[in-house]
Amino acid sequence: MGKYIIRRFLWAIPVLLAIITATFLLAHSIPGGPFDYAGEKQLPESVRQNLMRKYRLDEPIYVQLGLWIWDALRFDFGPSYYSRGQTVNDILRRTFPISAQLGILSLLLALLIGIPAGTIAAVKQNTPLDYTATFVAILGVSIPNMVLGPLLIWIFSVHLGWFPAARWGVDYTQLYLGFFPPLTHKFWSHAFLPMITLGTAYSASIARLTRASLLQVIREDYMRTAKAKGLHGFRVIVVHGLRNSLIPVATVLGPMFAGIVTGSLIVERIFGIPGMGRYFVDSITNRDYPVILGTTLVYSVLLVLGNLLVDLSYAWLDPRIRYD
Repeated sequence: MGKYIIRRFLWAIPVLLAIITATFLLAHSIPGGPFDYAGEKQLPESVRQNLMRKYRLDEPIYVQLGLWIWDALRFDFGPSYYSRGQTVNDILRRTFPISAQLGILSLLLALLIGIPAGTIAAVKQNTPLDYTATFVAILGVSIPNMVLGPLLIWIFSVHLGWFPAARWGVDYTQLYLGFFPPLTHKFWSHAFLPMITLGTAYSASIARLTRASLLQVIREDYMRTAKAKGLHGFRVIVVHGLRNSLIPVATVLGPMFAGIVTGSLIVERIFGIPGMGRYFVDSITNRDYPVILGTTLVYSVLLVLGNLLVDLSYAWLDPRIRYD
């Protein structure tokens, strides 16, 4: 197992380099530059050339890439061209924990709803419970975040006044160890609606996948053998069936983990959450190359780690899988 993990980390190095190189080239191929305009006014050519020289953008493209990679190896992602006076490290330090908190809470909610709902639908196949769970799952997948978010705000914030309509419950300066929020009433009241908005679609997908996978597993011979031995039905499903049926679910959790933890732009926009998604999109429109590369690298690292955790979970879910 240890050798497998080391080998995967070594393979991750060229993968990350390839992603960064492709992102760097694509970002620089977009027409225009970061210093063409200051607001709506075009900068004088002499000022633009001085800024290009200051940020080393007058160097050949391969030199710029090499300089950025060298700085990134020292965890220095450089200054932001658009957010003056801020570095990419400052932006990530301030926004990533917020996006990660929203993503982790939404993912936990999706698992807590999706796996039990899919299990019940599979066990009670072709019953009203199955039809209800399937209908709700399809409804959850069909309703986009841009519709569900404002609808929840209209019901629970505007009319009922139960939850705040926007913002996040804590400031990044209040986080423990720079990441963990204080679990106060204010935090949960602000987190509830965004968590529901982002987590319901994922829970619906997990429920459908769990149901389909479990329906295949419960027809296997070893499931009938476990029932013939007199084991309780709950134990047969949870211990013998559900564990093996979660392999397809675990497969999609890798990219889902990376995507949901780095934040959802739509949900962050709707609820005014100061997360990483807004900076990522703004960096593309403003040609803010360091922010584009920094956020892409964070997402890529999370994707690699997520896929590694998924592969390791296979060995726990199915004892026949070994990484010797």
